[in-house]
Amino acid sequence: MSAATHNPYLNGNFAPVADEVSVEDLPVTGVLPPELNGRYLRIGPNPTAPEETGQGHHWFVGRGMVHGVRLRDGRAEWYRNRFVHGDVPEDSPNTNILAQGGRLLALVEGGGAPVSIAPDLNRMATWDADGALRTGFTAHPKIDPVTGEMHAVNYLIRPDAEHLRYVVLDATGKATHTAELPVRGVPMVHDMALTATRVVLLDLPVTLSPDAVGRLEAGVPQAGDALPMRWNEEHPSRVGVLPRGGTARQVTWCDAPRCYVFHVLNAYDAPGGSIVMDVVRYDTVFRDVFGGPADQLPALARWTIDPDRGTVSEQIMSDRSVEWPRINAEWLGRPHRYGWFGGTGPASLRLTDDVNRDLGGSFEPGPLVKFDTTTGEASAHDFGAGRVTQEPTFVARPGATAEDDGWILSVVHDGNTGRGELAVLDAADVTAAPVARVHLPRRVPFGFHGNWIADNEIGA
Repeated sequence: MSAATHNPYLNGNFAPVADEVSVEDLPVTGVLPPELNGRYLRIGPNPTAPEETGQGHHWFVGRGMVHGVRLRDGRAEWYRNRFVHGDVPEDSPNTNILAQGGRLLALVEGGGAPVSIAPDLNRMATWDADGALRTGFTAHPKIDPVTGEMHAVNYLIRPDAEHLRYVVLDATGKATHTAELPVRGVPMVHDMALTATRVVLLDLPVTLSPDAVGRLEAGVPQAGDALPMRWNEEHPSRVGVLPRGGTARQVTWCDAPRCYVFHVLNAYDAPGGSIVMDVVRYDTVFRDVFGGPADQLPALARWTIDPDRGTVSEQIMSDRSVEWPRINAEWLGRPHRYGWFGGTGPASLRLTDDVNRDLGGSFEPGPLVKFDTTTGEASAHDFGAGRVTQEPTFVARPGATAEDDGWILSVVHDGNTGRGELAVLDAADVTAAPVARVHLPRRVPFGFHGNWIADNEIGA
């Protein structure tokens, strides 16, 4: 029996789609807000080549595919999906897509350069910011809503890598600052945090595995080796704090809870010099299962970082398991109240036999969740039996002043029909019926990240 037969990340709605399509004039249930003029874009891995789907397959690895829905004047003009390709075949980012400096950029971490994508999704090219990103970028830069600067912490999946690279791009996409920040053991640094004055680095105990690298080089990969990162009991768990635009000599390291964090909701400066940072944390990942992050379910936690004492205190904020955290981007780096998430649940750890246990079970999505960090209240939108969502995106209503005055856009997978839809919810009341549902011509495989790109962000 083939690896693909057993691997949960190559089956169901994790499975890739085979072709690219373009469909115009999509049917809509409800009324699309006419203020939504732009594109909802989502990206994820779409492995189709034999070398991408063999024994060593990992959910995080495979050629990128972007899915786009064009909205204008209350209509859903088109859906398109395209494989991501840069100037060389290996340039195929699969993790995030956003706008910076008037460009649409597909992103990946670990050494891959961004790929610039035309607004119609039909033209693509590698983009390295005039050489500043030639050695790779990150999937999770942070864009300051006041200055438009993009801050990023990058790492290389390479045995000889001995530092992280901190890069700042201005609002036009020009690199204005770089700094090498020494670390040991090649830690997996998927995300970072940005406050109004500081940057927070994550150096946590998932690192490059020499054993997995050796098996890959020998052509005998085991489950999950395509991403050769593993839980490392010997690696410390710490966060680093440095001033925005800072250098290695300005980093203050603080002992952190022993866990792993893929995603940060937000962080902000607090009185007395501390930093409040809300994160989605896992007790372990890639320790017990290797095909995806399914050692156990994640939890939302608040970390209070005290650089003067070198400590991080932790408070678990909810008993509801969530991932893919998002805020109103205008609140990035400033005190926030609300977060929107994709919910996960016990079904995500469906380990049916020893083979699936090695591969990682499955990490299946669930309802959409809104969390109030002030009251601790969580509310959810359940899309119905067999219907689940992943990462939400907040879009502010024009002229809005309230933090949650806007819409949530999110792709829903309908397991009953095998198709997807773009749901539009009221961000202030996610329990209400959807404002609108855009019916897509096909399913959108479970992937990673997406964003709403307004027309004025890319001039189209």
